[in-house]
Amino acid sequence: MYVKQKASNWTLFAFIALGSFTSPIYADNCSPGSFQETLEVAHVYDGDTIKLVDGRKLRLIGINTPERGRDGKKDQPFYLDAKNQLQQIIHKNNNRVKVVYGKDQRDRYKRWLAHIFTPDNKNIAATLIKTGMGFTIAIPPNIQFLKCYQDAELDAKKHKRGIWNHQYSRAIPVNLLKSTTSGFQQVKGIVQRVAESRSSFWLNLNSKFALRILKKDLTYFSKYHPKDLLRKQVIARGWIYKRKNEQRMTIQHPAALKIQNTD
Repeated sequence: MYVKQKASNWTLFAFIALGSFTSPIYADNCSPGSFQETLEVAHVYDGDTIKLVDGRKLRLIGINTPERGRDGKKDQPFYLDAKNQLQQIIHKNNNRVKVVYGKDQRDRYKRWLAHIFTPDNKNIAATLIKTGMGFTIAIPPNIQFLKCYQDAELDAKKHKRGIWNHQYSRAIPVNLLKSTTSGFQQVKGIVQRVAESRSSFWLNLNSKFALRILKKDLTYFSKYHPKDLLRKQVIARGWIYKRKNEQRMTIQHPAALKIQNTD
């Protein structure tokens, strides 16, 4: 599905993360002005998950980075680059980070959810996103710095940094999805059917794949209603799971769904 990753230049990524690109992205929408805690990091698992000295596992809000290979699978492209870059930033700051916890403080894996910052108030997720080390994700209600992360991603795309200069970042046409595909993906297709259940709207891109929008999340979809997407071509990003022999992806915020011009 993906082409082989070219050898990456870690020196370049470290320069981008810690040097010339730090100041432009730290606008008011990237920093809260005040923080809840300063914590010490014990270990970096990957580009978006760390372990604290107190034993807690913490997941960065707003970013999803490539995963380490498991069960015989290869690492996803840029997994090691993202991990190394996060390690470099944390080590440079004596393993200390400031945090702002999300409104939802824990995920279903019991990990703590927070935005993390350097001691001089630099938004670390924004740095990683701007250097092309991961995708912006929006999971309400933890969307405090969404605009910051979206701006960082647009800049990474514009300059083709990291994943945005690699086939890994391309959306997969839904008709080319393997039945075994799961986890975080970007997919694209035309909404063939919109169905409604008691709790959700279902956007079928074909007979085997559907996007789910929960009715409780409709408050975030102020610019359009799910029914308006019939016959529209969309690019969706999120986690694919399987139910009743159908692949599904839950869309919780319009930032995860790009509507394309089909003309």
